[in-house]
Amino acid sequence: MGRRRENRWQPPEHPEVERPHAYSLSDDARGPDVCHAVTPLPVWAWVQFPTFHVRVKAFAKSWTRDAVLVEWAQFGQHAEAWVWRSAVKHRVLRTERVHRTPLGAPD
Repeated sequence: MGRRRENRWQPPEHPEVERPHAYSLSDDARGPDVCHAVTPLPVWAWVQFPTFHVRVKAFAKSWTRDAVLVEWAQFGQHAEAWVWRSAVKHRVLRTERVHRTPLGAPD
């Protein structure tokens, strides 16, 4: 009979990699007269990173004529960036869940 080795499997070790940060517009690009939302509005936003773009479920916190400050969850952490207004679209939050019963089940 063979002997079972202890600690046969160990997870691979990976060095902690710094997560990429989204690009944010400069003060000059976003413009003056910032309006702040009392309650952040749900939006879809295209966010640019150093090597890719991604569409995120976000909330609009502030805006100007040209730009919107959006916040979202990125890798489990809070993130925010100023993006061009044309990169943002409204979205609707689901307020009700439809409860469906299987066919033939009692109500």
